[in-house]
Amino acid sequence: MEHLFQEKDISYSLRYEGLKKKSFPVFKMVIKDPPSLTFVLEETFWMAASNQFFALSFSDNVTYQLAVRKGLFRNKKPYMLPSFQMRDASTVIKIWHDERGFNLYTNDRRYSIIKMLTNHLPKGTIVENH
Repeated sequence: MEHLFQEKDISYSLRYEGLKKKSFPVFKMVIKDPPSLTFVLEETFWMAASNQFFALSFSDNVTYQLAVRKGLFRNKKPYMLPSFQMRDASTVIKIWHDERGFNLYTNDRRYSIIKMLTNHLPKGTIVENH
């Protein structure tokens, strides 16, 4: 993926979060225009389709914390828990693990009314407000 981002002149940095054997890549990138965003989504969306954590944030506001929960047979299992800081105007899109939907979290005034938000989504997008 790094080679593809370089070819499209998409500025990015890559770091790994997690434990030694179970780390995962975190890309931070600057998207300059809609075609670049489309390209990045087309090249990375497979992660959401393969049951991986996949989220987009429009500001640099995510950190990861080590957490432990009980797994199969009551064994303790470590995992990384993402945390989004929403102090300033922020928007985060969390893609569902089956890639068939998403949750959008925002405190941005531009999206304070559901109609204002839906005006920015592609036609045909089904919105459920919970």
